Amino acid sequence: MVSLKSTTSGFILRDIFAALTERVKDTPVDTIEYAFMCWIYPALRDHNEPILPSDFSVSNYSHVAQLAFLTEVNPILFADQQPSLTDGLNRTSARAATITGVGPAGFYSDAIALIGLALGAKRLGGDTIQEIGSWMDSFARIAATSLPPWKKTLIIATLDMLDKPVANSTGLAADIELALTSRGIDSFPQIDLDHTYQEICTTAIKDDIEPPAAAAKLQAIDYLIKHIPAISINKPTIQQLTQVLENITPAFRRWVWESAPKTPKSTTQRWDIQNEYHVQSLLYFLLTPLFPNIEDEFYLETTGLLNPRADIGLPSLNLIIEVKFLRAGKSFQKIQEEIAADTTLYFKKESVYKDKYTKMLVFLWDDSNRTQEHGTFKNGVRAFNNVADIVVITRPGIIGTHQKAI
Repeated sequence: MVSLKSTTSGFILRDIFAALTERVKDTPVDTIEYAFMCWIYPALRDHNEPILPSDFSVSNYSHVAQLAFLTEVNPILFADQQPSLTDGLNRTSARAATITGVGPAGFYSDAIALIGLALGAKRLGGDTIQEIGSWMDSFARIAATSLPPWKKTLIIATLDMLDKPVANSTGLAADIELALTSRGIDSFPQIDLDHTYQEICTTAIKDDIEPPAAAAKLQAIDYLIKHIPAISINKPTIQQLTQVLENITPAFRRWVWESAPKTPKSTTQRWDIQNEYHVQSLLYFLLTPLFPNIEDEFYLETTGLLNPRADIGLPSLNLIIEVKFLRAGKSFQKIQEEIAADTTLYFKKESVYKDKYTKMLVFLWDDSNRTQEHGTFKNGVRAFNNVADIVVITRPGIIGTHQKAI
């Protein structure tokens, strides 16, 4: 079990996201679980499209629910399957919830199948949604009492979609509620994004988490990443700063690199980044509005004949940002040696700056695009004393090849 306590523990959303991704990647594409996962977390379809089982039958409630999910995921592709969906839902709604001498039917507490059937009924409307609604209302809310919170949340959303709302139905699983809301299920109107974020970050991820639950959590995280600020304006952390810097690459989509002037009175502009000083300027531009007390190119105390100069300082975080620029002819090993020397000079035990600056964040601009070496390099740098983290950015493709700077 991986315990994810808070952003201060070093784990942030990207780490949780990576752990959950491992849980969803091996689910067979012809199962109802995978169909649900692709509906709740559409990004999963980038890897594999869901399909119906080869033995599909309208008499199998799970197959019918699976078809309903696939119709939501790709309505055009499965448009010709609407008669099968209608037939399957009618058959299913005629089944008894309990079997004499046996007990509850298979669908009785099958939360995933039930929400799929509800989606199918809602799409068809008319008598079908009325029949499915009455059928589910006869057993689903009772069945939900014995289910784990995430499945109970699915049941609550299912009944609400069928106009059979459940009283006191919020707060069981904030991440699942957010995932459902992001998919257009308006059953949980009062969602606090900050609370949901904190719940995700403070909830342990068990090794045996079910893939459908993992997919729902992934959707919630994806929504949070797109809708909450990456950094707290009032009290930013090093982890948040790292996340901001790692997201610089997408921002280059609007970086100026013109093939011709944009207006009749302007000239062709190409904001090239050719050296370490250019990278420093980029970071200074980005960080100054967030850290008014930022320092740049400041000297630390002399050590013998050496007079070390740090690139950027953020006193409010007790943090030095050391910028490195990797050209094609330079090795990662050489950069790592430079960083080792920097940490020795910057963080001397008796330094007059020992209380002002206690940690270093390394920012490397890889102009050589040697991404295959990034992992080993990062691990090596993180092992150094006083290094809080490292960010490696590869030269964006939008910036064309430049001549070697003189």
